[in-house]
Amino acid sequence: MEILATLWPLLVGLLLLAGLVHAIFVGMTFAVDDRHIRVRFYGWTARRVALADLAYAARDWPIAKMLLNEHWTNAFASSRIILLRRRTGLFRNFLISPPDPAAFLEELRTRGVVIQS
Repeated sequence: MEILATLWPLLVGLLLLAGLVHAIFVGMTFAVDDRHIRVRFYGWTARRVALADLAYAARDWPIAKMLLNEHWTNAFASSRIILLRRRTGLFRNFLISPPDPAAFLEELRTRGVVIQS
């Protein structure tokens, strides 16, 4: 019992870490509505970007632009990452990684966002 009392902080920390990893890789989704792009965790909106604030969206962009950005990605593959360039804000590049980038960009195009090739 004494060993369990000394190990409980480690066990709680491991459970919190496992929950965080699950939230990032499984629970994070991206949605587009009439006015915003929303980053959600298990259905709750964590971040939103107004469509009217977007200058353009791009799928192929230089890796050098990955340094000072707002990252909301859950993928290791750079082919899934989409760059959303905002007109305002401290960090104007907003990176997301939807499961199907081509379909996501097409949905943005139908909402009036400029897509760069």
